[in-house]
Amino acid sequence: MARHRKRKHSWNPYTSEIQRLSIYPRVKSGYEEFRLKPGMEVVVVINNVDDRGYGVAGYRGYRLHVYNASVGSKVRVRITRVQGSNAYGEIVETISESSIEY
Repeated sequence: MARHRKRKHSWNPYTSEIQRLSIYPRVKSGYEEFRLKPGMEVVVVINNVDDRGYGVAGYRGYRLHVYNASVGSKVRVRITRVQGSNAYGEIVETISESSIEY
């Protein structure tokens, strides 16, 4: 006959319930709860251009690719597609033009 060991305790010390009762609470960053969704409008400053000619800006942990945007311009963008940490959008309004000349 195989004898089974009796467990010392019935709770798992690695569950979220124990984490909730911990004296060391989790610290949440502001980016964890924020999600970009298609249709949202954001204001960004374009700081780079990728190899396809899209303007690139960073926004709350996302890399935002904007069609037909120039470096240095401040634009209002409508999000069209989100794929992981990359988002794609189109210009709704140009707030200020680029002051950089080439």
